[in-house]
Amino acid sequence: MGEAKALVPESVVKKEKRNEEWALEKKQELDAAKKKRFETRKLIFNRAKQYSEEYDEQVLKLKLNLEALR
Repeated sequence: MGEAKALVPESVVKKEKRNEEWALEKKQELDAAKKKRFETRKLIFNRAKQYSEEYDEQVLKLKLNLEALR
């Protein structure tokens, strides 16, 4: 015999569809936030690295200037 399909109320079907759409939207938002967070961390790291290099360069110039004055 054929399989008996269970009747599901239309409101339940609509709710499931809406929940699936919301889950997809939330997943997309989380993915976008993760990507943005990665880019922000990368930018912060590069700025800190640049600051460190500039600081080291200034220290070196200062040492050279002090040695030149002696």
